[in-house]
Amino acid sequence: MKKYIVCSFCGLLVMTGAYIFSYQKLSELSYDDPYKGQASVEISAREDTIKSSARLIVETYNAQDQTISRKETAMPAMYLGLTRSGVLEKLDHYMDDLSIADLENGLVSFDLMYFSPDCLMLRKTYQPDEDFHKYYIKLSKGCITVYYSDRKTVYEYTDIDFNALPPDVAADVIGGMEIKDEKQLYDFLETYSS
Repeated sequence: MKKYIVCSFCGLLVMTGAYIFSYQKLSELSYDDPYKGQASVEISAREDTIKSSARLIVETYNAQDQTISRKETAMPAMYLGLTRSGVLEKLDHYMDDLSIADLENGLVSFDLMYFSPDCLMLRKTYQPDEDFHKYYIKLSKGCITVYYSDRKTVYEYTDIDFNALPPDVAADVIGGMEIKDEKQLYDFLETYSS
């Protein structure tokens, strides 16, 4: 009797397994793919890039008197084909290496306000500094050299000998001396020129 029960249980188990296996095979064959035979299209996750027909709008905001001016131009080549992140990177590089004019005017930020393939809006924010020093004087190869405020761009090489300067002025020049404007610069140069 025990053999009979064990054999029937094993037989039932084999039949159930065969049923499940055949059901899976049949369902794979009978599945009707509605897209079967149609051409497949690859979808790319490409970001939007700036087109050559796009417009560039540059806003200039003066934080001191709170005025905004807008200028609309054709898209310059430097922005063509860039993505949003590419434009942000360009703006960061611009802020890292400002022009003398932007330094003088007090540029504090250059921001992306709007981005689309057809339009790019940028904003330059200026905070003019009343105490801005346009020139910087320092010692270079035994003579006085005048730089712009960025301290990299040479404005003028002079023949003023460092040893001919009074001790207090010489100490200022060694540490780097800031000069406010052209009048103050020319007064300095006339005073110590030979």
